Amino acid sequence: MNHKSQQAETIRRLSGLALNRTMYSSERSLMAWMRTSVSLYTFGFTITKFMDYLGKQEDDAGFSQGLERLGLALILIGIISLVLAIIEHLNRVQTMNRLGLGDPSRLHLPTVGAALLLAIGITTLLGLALGQST
Repeated sequence: MNHKSQQAETIRRLSGLALNRTMYSSERSLMAWMRTSVSLYTFGFTITKFMDYLGKQEDDAGFSQGLERLGLALILIGIISLVLAIIEHLNRVQTMNRLGLGDPSRLHLPTVGAALLLAIGITTLLGLALGQST
């Protein structure tokens, strides 16, 4: 094997490793957005339920409407940020596949986890919003 073919093989191998590192980095970014979304969900849910609890304790619950809306807004922000993170991650995966990474599996665990958390967030938002309208 001559020197030029060895260099070409080394470059090909290193570019494959770089794509793998980029893929793992993209997965870590998605998982960080998943943690952020869960934090927003739980904080929004806590505010909403606490205001609901206070409203049941006192006859005049007018002060809590703004905070309940803030709780719902936090959940909605968590949902939107997770949707954008999923879209960004899938675009990166598609780009890396075009560059030669290859698709190790059709089922990427972080993407599936993000989709499940998205479903939880949407269900929570709908449950709270519909429960408050009665």
